[in-house]
Amino acid sequence: MEVIEYRPTKLTLDQGDLDYLLSLVRSASGDRTDARLLQAITPTHKPDVYEVTAGPYVGRLGLPSGRWIDFRSRFPFEDVIELIRRSARHPIRADKLRVDAHAAAFLTEAIALAFACELESLVGQGLAKGYERIRHYRPPYPGRLDPAYHVGRFAARPDRLVTVGRHLTTNVPVNQAAAVALDVLSRVPLAREISTRLARLAPAFVRVARAPIRAEDVGRIPLTNLTRRYRQALGLTEAILRSQSLAPRSAGLAGGSLLFFMPKVWEAYVSQWLAEQWPEHRIVAPHRFQLTNDGQTAEADATVWAGDELVALYDAKYKWPGSTPDRGDIYQMVTYCERLGLEQSTLVYPVAAPRVTVTIGNKVVHVLGVAPSFAPLASANDAIDTAGKNSDACGDALASTVLRGLEVE
Repeated sequence: MEVIEYRPTKLTLDQGDLDYLLSLVRSASGDRTDARLLQAITPTHKPDVYEVTAGPYVGRLGLPSGRWIDFRSRFPFEDVIELIRRSARHPIRADKLRVDAHAAAFLTEAIALAFACELESLVGQGLAKGYERIRHYRPPYPGRLDPAYHVGRFAARPDRLVTVGRHLTTNVPVNQAAAVALDVLSRVPLAREISTRLARLAPAFVRVARAPIRAEDVGRIPLTNLTRRYRQALGLTEAILRSQSLAPRSAGLAGGSLLFFMPKVWEAYVSQWLAEQWPEHRIVAPHRFQLTNDGQTAEADATVWAGDELVALYDAKYKWPGSTPDRGDIYQMVTYCERLGLEQSTLVYPVAAPRVTVTIGNKVVHVLGVAPSFAPLASANDAIDTAGKNSDACGDALASTVLRGLEVE
């Protein structure tokens, strides 16, 4: 069965599957309290046939009956994979209900691509290292003496010294978790290009032990300043390990239910793109600030800072822009500009649209539409006035450099 985000689709459901899906019409836990996996389920005049309207999710959801529902985009699958790969956003929902992984790998390949991208970056920078204690029973006895072990194990024999030394190694928890996930994906049937990229990464983890680890334990791995760059890779690792049936079992192939919340994927991608466009600035995404005098707060999708000075405000809108911006979006940006002390802001939509500028009082809101494309991301800094960040120039630059891969409402 297949649904496309926000489009009503008629599906035949038995009572067990219907009861399961009804529980998902309510707000789904995750990035936003108003995020709905399913917008609505409406009965039709035919028995057991229901009109199901999906929310802004992309993925595959297993059902109690053993069937599954593919949540798809209006854009090509390749674009979806590219957006997820570049944003490295991990799924908002991952559970153990099995789905067929043989027909159209879909999200399995998307996760594998995102994971390969993250590991390639980590390997390129050099895997994280840490110190481990190793006992030495033979000359030249590096490290220091271990008298307690020497006495307890060898009765203080002078010919059987024992020393303990600290050695630098890549066999640390973050690498162990990534190595286990890499092994899982190596047993999954994937496109040749993806499996080749993963195979090329395997030698970097030869000296890393495959310690048993559960998906729940991945999130408990402490990160330091040296391992903070593993955050996205560990998020994907958790998704891979949580979907315990990703690897083939018995005669059939099965995969876990995995769903990406596309508005958050879009926001993550826009933030990543802004970091490339403002190389000398600091991107804060999201940015929480006080909205009202009585203490209520709001959250801007992305802000750009020059030191302690706020210089630009962006809001990533995962929906179709009309001929004019939504009134609510304009009011939102004008309010944000007023509270943050800015005169201009930019709404970024993930679909080609004419560039529009709306002026309300002394506030200017620019609307930027960007079409999905597989053209390489290019720097737009030459076309953007980084001092004042003129939004008109920024719109032209963004439109010319295009974001890669997305899904929209």
